[in-house]
Amino acid sequence: MNITEFQDRLDVYGADLAAWPDELRRPAELLMAADPAARGCLDEARRLDALFARGRDAAANDASANRVLAALRGPLPRQRRFALSWAWPAALLDVDLAPARLRIAALAGVAVLGIVIGLMGPDIGDAGSASASAETTIAAVFESEPLSGDLP
Repeated sequence: MNITEFQDRLDVYGADLAAWPDELRRPAELLMAADPAARGCLDEARRLDALFARGRDAAANDASANRVLAALRGPLPRQRRFALSWAWPAALLDVDLAPARLRIAALAGVAVLGIVIGLMGPDIGDAGSASASAETTIAAVFESEPLSGDLP
């Protein structure tokens, strides 16, 4: 048994070597006789066990802790409601959006993507044809009527 295995066994079986299985107790005793680091690990584990035991005993005997635990076992007090006339967050608490949450997120994501592409996306078509169509549109507005010859 090495020091790492000894520490693992201390974590599993505790600091009381009498509680260890017989096939593991003898190698642990041999390691502690040979290695001072193993004895230090056992002392540390015993200190931790003593702290845990003292914490359990203190919590069991402490009257204030018992009062707090008794109060927590009962029903919780009624929570304050907001005095605002538009308490829409409280109204949303009654709506179960769990099944639709992913669909709403996907719809919002697609809407944002569409807005971004519409505002910053590349223009469709050739730049020369876009200016030519703009000139044609402007010319159609200021061109005279073909039949009567009247200007707009």
